[in-house]
Amino acid sequence: MSNETRGKDLLIGAVVGGLLGAATALLFAPKSGRELRGDIADHAQTVSDKTVQIASTVSQKTQDVARTVGEATSDLYGKAKDAAVTVVETVRSWKDVRTSDACAIDIEASEAAEDLVIVGNR
Repeated sequence: MSNETRGKDLLIGAVVGGLLGAATALLFAPKSGRELRGDIADHAQTVSDKTVQIASTVSQKTQDVARTVGEATSDLYGKAKDAAVTVVETVRSWKDVRTSDACAIDIEASEAAEDLVIVGNR
């Protein structure tokens, strides 16, 4: 299981456990119905505010991670592109060297053949 999934499960468990614990504490408290309803409403508002705050924090961190991943991906793309260009240029230079070496060998062979023809005609 990934750390992200564990963190998400832990957050869900903490929220659910907090809600159940708060509800249990309120229901077993020795208070009148009116006080109990007021306390429940207050605690529900507190839980709602904390949930909104946590959701905002999670959203911000998710955006930060997405931005970081995007930048890293962009950097890796640039490096891979540069490496590919370097490889292509290297292969082309090898091909150019091979072609020029082959041309030089052809010229030398032609000159040698001409020399043989001249010597054979004497």
